[in-house]
Amino acid sequence: MLDIALDRFPVRHSLTNGVQCMIRPLQSEDEAAFQTFYGTIPEKERFLVKHRISSDNEIHEWCQALDYEKNLPLLALADGQIVGYATLQQRAGGWKRHIAMVGALIHPEFRGLGVLRSLLGELIDVARNCGLTKLEAEFNGDRMNTLQSFARCGFSDLVRLPDYLLDMTGLPHDYVLMGLNLTPDLEYTGAGD
Repeated sequence: MLDIALDRFPVRHSLTNGVQCMIRPLQSEDEAAFQTFYGTIPEKERFLVKHRISSDNEIHEWCQALDYEKNLPLLALADGQIVGYATLQQRAGGWKRHIAMVGALIHPEFRGLGVLRSLLGELIDVARNCGLTKLEAEFNGDRMNTLQSFARCGFSDLVRLPDYLLDMTGLPHDYVLMGLNLTPDLEYTGAGD
């Protein structure tokens, strides 16, 4: 099912500033470009991201150990650079097999231009083709712009826990779980594991 969904890539989207953006899965040869992209994220914001990357070695391992069935990272490329990425993390089975986790990070100079909307739209289409019925996204509550962006893409708050998280400096932050209900493509909905 995932293979069928991946056949459509790469796809092109027009951003609100008229720039053409290409979306496709991350490939191992994107490692250097991804390191450059991650370096554009201000250090202050990196404290608020769920999976903090602390070394180029972590990016290397992530780019070389691609398993799209478990974790599908999509890149948005514009002007010859990575301007955003989003991931769809599926569960192999069990009672939450119909729910996937998503996450995203957008280049500071390309925020507010539709990159997140384009990436999430593509992940939602893939999720439907995989028979998923729900998407979840976890956040540090201080990521207000990201929370608002996900809300504009149809996600809503499921849980908000005050001072539940600790950042890398030990300061508490709210935990926010957002969700989106999907209508899957019935052709791809399985009856079980």
